[in-house]
Amino acid sequence: MIKYKFKDQLELAAKHGEHVFNNELAKLSNLKVYRDDSASIQSIFATYWDSFKLHFEDKLRPSIIENVEKMIHCRDFKYGYFFYECPTCDNFHIQGLSCHSRFCPSCNQKYREERTLAIESKLLKCPHRHFVFSIAQEMRKYFWLYRDLFDILFQTVNEVLHKAVKKTKADLQLDRKLGIICFLHTYGRDMKTNPHIHALVAERFIDANGRISNMSFFPFERLRKFWQYRLLNNISAYLKIHATKSIYNEFNRLRSYLIHKYKKGFYAYGPQLKRKSSLSTAKKIARYIARYASHPAIAESRIDDFDDINHQVTWHFDPHEDDKVFDKNHKRGTQIIKDHVFKFMARLIKHIPDKGFHLIRYYGFYSNRTKRKIASELKLINPNSIAYLKRQLHFRALILKTYHYDVFKCQCGSTMVLNLHASYLPNHRKERLFSDA
Repeated sequence: MIKYKFKDQLELAAKHGEHVFNNELAKLSNLKVYRDDSASIQSIFATYWDSFKLHFEDKLRPSIIENVEKMIHCRDFKYGYFFYECPTCDNFHIQGLSCHSRFCPSCNQKYREERTLAIESKLLKCPHRHFVFSIAQEMRKYFWLYRDLFDILFQTVNEVLHKAVKKTKADLQLDRKLGIICFLHTYGRDMKTNPHIHALVAERFIDANGRISNMSFFPFERLRKFWQYRLLNNISAYLKIHATKSIYNEFNRLRSYLIHKYKKGFYAYGPQLKRKSSLSTAKKIARYIARYASHPAIAESRIDDFDDINHQVTWHFDPHEDDKVFDKNHKRGTQIIKDHVFKFMARLIKHIPDKGFHLIRYYGFYSNRTKRKIASELKLINPNSIAYLKRQLHFRALILKTYHYDVFKCQCGSTMVLNLHASYLPNHRKERLFSDA
């Protein structure tokens, strides 16, 4: 179909070599007109956002409104574009401006790659442990009533990991610190609210003098109990100051109940990684965890149908419980959910973070404020290669990596160049670009 419809265009590209032809064919195959995006998050919100906002505006946080409306207008030419032209022929390419919303599946591909590289550039070349710290289901509602409790969650994980590990007098005197990178996830595969922390922990101590020592034993029984004890105390202390008296008293009653119910402490999971692949596994875990900080609560591949007549969205998820069940007869199997579109939208926007809130945080010798310097040869990624890797995060390189074509390669074989004067940009962006040129 594509070869027939764009016969002349492809014949011209073929005259300039197989590489140019294949690039043009891949580019035409990925035209939006040939992609079924009817069930995309952008199309769903573009259709229903105005009516949804009218019904629930008094319940929407400013960050929700800002991020959703940015996403709806992502790459809309009315809000600006870059104009690229071929220096050889009269061909051109118009690139709509990205929205940089934390809710946009398209823009967050670059954000995810940037976050992953930032994490990997900090990692020490040593085994790492992947911990998961969760909370009791009965506590979840307080995190949505008082969103500052997410900060408490981060701080408590750092506190627990450092204090639950048994230290000698020498450890204390030399102020030995672990290297910890924490990631906040606020949802599970079913999109229900489930705040929990993933932590990537280096199996090393670094003292105040920069000396490195091994640390591979984590006492899980003590860790679980200490996690429960410190988290409940820290939340209670916060609510005493910031919550109403009734909420504070309600939580303290719940605290007593939870201590009695969970006698072994709250869930804290952190198995050893396989030693033979510990370095590559650390990178894989960093990439796996970082993607949750950079896209909506559901991947668009899990949206099966969008029925705008009955106002219904059909989506699916595979339960976490099935991951540990090897007998197919005992698996729950893929769960199909049909939601009214408003309920589906509410599920998603609830997890949009507030402006300036960081879902990824660094502690110990991975902290940005630490004075403990790590020699470049001890890092997982050589600092000299980071600049090259950052250049690969340009949208041209990302499109080539994802869709296998060079967006700026013309059918005549030349490379298109940016024409700023023919571009349409918001004034503040245009002034900055011309000042940098």
